[in-house]
Amino acid sequence: MRAFILGIIVSVFLVGCAGEVKELQMKDTAGATKIVEFPKGTITGAASKEQATTLAQIFVDSHNMAIEELSEIKANTKRSLNNDEALKHATQRIEAGIQKLDESNRKILETSKSNLETAQKAIQIIEQMSKRHGTGEITIFFPTGSSRLEKNSLEYDRLVRFADFLSRESRGRKVLLISIGSASAFGDKKLNQRLAKQRSETPMEIIDKYLVNNQHEFFKVYGIGDVYSPQNITMKEHQRYQHTRIIAFYETTQIPSLPEGQ
Repeated sequence: MRAFILGIIVSVFLVGCAGEVKELQMKDTAGATKIVEFPKGTITGAASKEQATTLAQIFVDSHNMAIEELSEIKANTKRSLNNDEALKHATQRIEAGIQKLDESNRKILETSKSNLETAQKAIQIIEQMSKRHGTGEITIFFPTGSSRLEKNSLEYDRLVRFADFLSRESRGRKVLLISIGSASAFGDKKLNQRLAKQRSETPMEIIDKYLVNNQHEFFKVYGIGDVYSPQNITMKEHQRYQHTRIIAFYETTQIPSLPEGQ
């Protein structure tokens, strides 16, 4: 087997636009040319492994903090002091995470003025990464008041196909998934928050099964409840907010090894 020397790379060809296959052309010590094909998104237009996971954690922390505040959990009680301390530590984690990001992403998040705004900015960056990686997202709908997915139902089958796609396309890369549970603004707020939490967890068992041979990690958002759901709308419109949104993207530092010589 010939030894390859990275120092004598002669050129890099990025074929097509973002999302298409990238090729790296190399020469070995004997002058023979080898072409190494990289998975989508591993050379340009993608955050590093550390940044991918950091962005996911910033989104989860920011959202959970925003929900705590919007739910008016803070009160003049011992529980309130504990919650304030937890929020303080979460804020420190978010600030430390932002410092690990590249300059453009860091500036975007640093300009956010609230936890909810930080979460919204973070999810926008993650959505862009998902599109570049070709992983995409899926929204699974539930019956009103339910967090169950019946086996062989339309929504169950859609989720299975999505997980199967991620398994086929991962090519050794770890799959990161953000699961965002939602409920409508109709009815009891605490019940909606609990329902949203349950919906964020429901897809995990199914996806775990179909990604059993693939590295993957979930980032769950708890208790979103009816934060994003409008009020004063018809029951038919409420049905649109009975769902879980799953966004998938890759850690992007797992680069395939160079091909061996003939």
